[in-house]
Amino acid sequence: MLSGDLKAALDWEVHKADPVRWVHDYGLLRDKAGNACQLDPEQRDILNPANKRVILNCHRQWGKSTLASLLCFWRALFYPKSLCLLVAPSLRQSGENFRKIADTLDCISPAPELEENTKLTIKFSNGSRIISLPGTQKTVRGFTSPDLIFVDEDAQAEDDLFGALLPMLTNNPDGRLILASTPWGRRGHFYQIWDKGGPEWLKIKVIASDNPRVRPEVLEEARNSPNGPLWFRQEYCGEFLSDEFSLFDEERLQKAISTDFEEIDPEVY
Repeated sequence: MLSGDLKAALDWEVHKADPVRWVHDYGLLRDKAGNACQLDPEQRDILNPANKRVILNCHRQWGKSTLASLLCFWRALFYPKSLCLLVAPSLRQSGENFRKIADTLDCISPAPELEENTKLTIKFSNGSRIISLPGTQKTVRGFTSPDLIFVDEDAQAEDDLFGALLPMLTNNPDGRLILASTPWGRRGHFYQIWDKGGPEWLKIKVIASDNPRVRPEVLEEARNSPNGPLWFRQEYCGEFLSDEFSLFDEERLQKAISTDFEEIDPEVY
């Protein structure tokens, strides 16, 4: 159970029903200067527990790791015995994401009671667990009926990982799966879900030019970077592009094979 002091400090039923209100009331989203910020509409949609399947196509440094930590923390705090899996392609990324959870914990006073707090696992006194994992199918197998799975930089994760994660939710109809990433070419499960995923998927796209937190001069510097326009379109504009080393990209090939031609009158020639 959570301490009585913590429950008294929280507006328990309100915050349990509304994670957005919880984030705002506690000032859990902050800028680099430490000032409390309001959640964007897209961030509110991701926090909304009614959205069970979410795929997020966002530019770099949008704040998806911070959002993942808030999601995991809210679920673990208000729903006893929850299992939240925070997955990233590498152990380094997993560790960085987990650090953000620790930062969020520091913002709650009085602090939640913890039974376990290691570099990659937190167990609350109410039985909830948050576990950060490097993203391979071998590391995630064995977990049963998680309540929340958040995959960071999912476009760079192996397809076998998605194949291992989705069946975990078979016996938990309320379990949430959130895939978040900057695009990484027209390949893999992230692109396939974004391109052809059904109505069960909430698709959210956030590009840098629409983000008021990205200063125009920063965007202009990136646009003029030696990395080139294809890099900029992928990293900042959320476009799924063919391999930059291909002679022709997919868009040009589709135009080249168009059947929309004007009929030729043979008598004129």
